[in-house]
Amino acid sequence: MPQMLWSATPDGSIDYCNARLLDYTGFSVDEIIGGGWTKMLHADDVERARKVWLACIENGAPYQVEVRTFHAADGSYRWVLTNALPLHDDFGRILRWYGSCIDIHDRKEAESAIAASERTLAQIIDTIPVYVWSASADGSTDFLSSGYLEYLGIGRDQMQDWPWSAVVHPDDREASAGVWKDLLVSGRAGEVQARFRRFDGEYRWFLFRANPLRDGAGAVKWFGVTIDIEELKRAEERLRASEWNLRHLTETIPQMLWSARPDGAIDYCNTRLLDYTGLAAGKITGDGWKSVVHADDLAQTARAWSTSIETGTPYQVEARLVHAADCSFRWCLTTGLPLRDEEGRILKWHGVCVDMHDWKEAQDELRETQAALAHLTRVMTMSQLTASIAHELNQPLAGIMTNAGTALRMLTADPPNVDGARETATRTIRDAQRASEVISRLRALFTKRTTISEVVDLNTAAQEVVALSSNELHKRNVSLRVNFTQNLPHVMGDRVQLQQVILNFILNGAEAMDEVMDRPRELLVSTELERTGHVRVSVKDAGGGFDPAVAEKLFGSFYTTKSNGMGIGLSVSKTIIENHQGRVWAERNDDLGSAFYFSVPSLIAGISVTNS
Repeated sequence: MPQMLWSATPDGSIDYCNARLLDYTGFSVDEIIGGGWTKMLHADDVERARKVWLACIENGAPYQVEVRTFHAADGSYRWVLTNALPLHDDFGRILRWYGSCIDIHDRKEAESAIAASERTLAQIIDTIPVYVWSASADGSTDFLSSGYLEYLGIGRDQMQDWPWSAVVHPDDREASAGVWKDLLVSGRAGEVQARFRRFDGEYRWFLFRANPLRDGAGAVKWFGVTIDIEELKRAEERLRASEWNLRHLTETIPQMLWSARPDGAIDYCNTRLLDYTGLAAGKITGDGWKSVVHADDLAQTARAWSTSIETGTPYQVEARLVHAADCSFRWCLTTGLPLRDEEGRILKWHGVCVDMHDWKEAQDELRETQAALAHLTRVMTMSQLTASIAHELNQPLAGIMTNAGTALRMLTADPPNVDGARETATRTIRDAQRASEVISRLRALFTKRTTISEVVDLNTAAQEVVALSSNELHKRNVSLRVNFTQNLPHVMGDRVQLQQVILNFILNGAEAMDEVMDRPRELLVSTELERTGHVRVSVKDAGGGFDPAVAEKLFGSFYTTKSNGMGIGLSVSKTIIENHQGRVWAERNDDLGSAFYFSVPSLIAGISVTNS
C-alpha cells in the first residue's frame, strides 16, 4: 500500500513498521520496535505525542496527532499526520493497534501561509484609517472590521445580520436606505453620505462606498468601506460660511470689486460694479469687460491686462468706464493683484475699480494753476533782470547803430568803400541776430503756455540761463563758474520750466551773497550723471548758508528767509521738478554757503538702473 503503516500491542509497544515508513525515516525496525518510535520525532513534539498515545492506550480512544517526523531523504523534519485505531475482540478488549502516517508537510505550509496572509490582511484592515465591511448578496452584514466594532460599541458575535440602518441619523435614513436598495438591485458600485451614531450617541458624517464581487457562478458578495468625513464636512461648512462672509463683505464695502481666473477671464463682479456700469454679471464676465471701456482706452487697457496675465505682475491702468447713472464715461483706476499658491502658481486675480474722475479733473485744474503760478514767478523773476535785459539788448543795438553809421559813411565816400561797407553790414547782421536771440529767450520765459514735453539738453539750457543772468551777476559782483559734464544724456521735459528752476537757483544764490564782504562772491553751476541714470543740476554759492533745521521748509509754500521774499520761487521749483518725476533738495556746503540741487530722469534712466 502507498502508505506508511505500523501496528502495536495492546500496551502500546510498536511491533511492526512497513518498508515505506522505514524508508521515509531512515530508521531500522530494531530502532523503532517497542518504544523507540519517539526517536523519529522532533524533540519539541516528543512529549506531546507520548502523552496523547498513553491516553489512548489507557482509554482505547482513537489516536491522532500531527508531529514533525524525521525525513531521511533531505535530513529534515516534515509534518506527518499519524492515526491509529484499536482492534477489539468480542468482549471489547483491545487485541491490537493499527496505524498509518501521512506526510502533510506541504499542506501545513500552505495552511501556515494562508494563516499568515489572513493575519496580514486582518492587520491591514484594522490599520487603514477607514472602516471595512462586507455583506451577502441580500445585503445582510457578515463582517465588520475591529475599528468598526469599536466605533459602534458591539462585539464580533453581534455583527452577523447587524441592522445598520438603526444607527443612521433619522434625517439620512431614508435616502441612504434607498441608495443601498438601488445598489442591491442593479449590482453596481455606489456611494452615499450619511451620519452614523457612535457608541456614545454622537453622530458623525461618513462616506459609504460599496463594490460588488462576483464569483465564477455570478453570485455576488459586497465589500465596502466607511470613511469618516466629519472634519471634511466641518471644513466645508466653514468654507461655505467664509465664502458667504466674503461675498457679503464684497457686496457691502464701498468699492467696485472683481476677480478673474488665472487665464484672465473675469468670473465675478460685485453689485456695486454692476450698478456703476449698468450691466448684468453675464455681460461683464469672461472678456465682456471690454464693452464697458471707452474705445480710445481699450487697446492700452487690454495690452496692460494681457501683460499682467503673461508675467504675473500687478495690474494697474487708468481708463474711462461706462457710468450708467448719467450715460457718460468717467475716469477709473483699475488695479489687480494675483493670488498665488505655495509654489508661486497663480490661483486667481483680485482687483478693484476706483472712480477717479473728479480727482482727475482736479489734477488737470491743479496743473493749470501750477502752470499759471510758474508763469507768474517767471515774470516776477524777469522783473528783477530788467537792467540785465536792457544791457543784453543795448549791446547788440549799439553795435547795429555804430555799424550802420560806419557803413553809411563808407558808401558816401568818394570813391565808395564797398568792401568795407559789406564787412560792416555783416557785423550789423550778426548784432541783429544776437538781439533776436535775446528777445526769443525772453519771449519763451514770459509767454504763458501749456506744459510741453520735449527732448532737452540740460547743458545747453543751463548755459542759456547763465548768459541771460550774467549781467545781473556782474552787477552784484558775483563771479560764476560752470562745470558741465560732457556727453550728458538728454531728458524729457518742459525746457522753459526747467530753465525757470535753474534761474531761480542762480538768483537765490546771488542774493544770498549780497552781504558777503570778506571773501569772493562765487557761484558754481554744475551738471552730472547719477548712477541711476538721472541728470543732476546743482548751484552752489558762498553765502551765509541756512539753518539745517529749516532744510525741509525751504521748498514749502510761502516760506522764505528773505525780508522782501514771498516764498513762492522754491515752492514752484519743487512742483515743477516733481512733475518731471524728479526730486529737489538743498544742503549746506562743507565750508561756506549752500547748494541747491534737482535731479530728473534721463532718456537712459531705465537702462542705467538695470545695469546697476
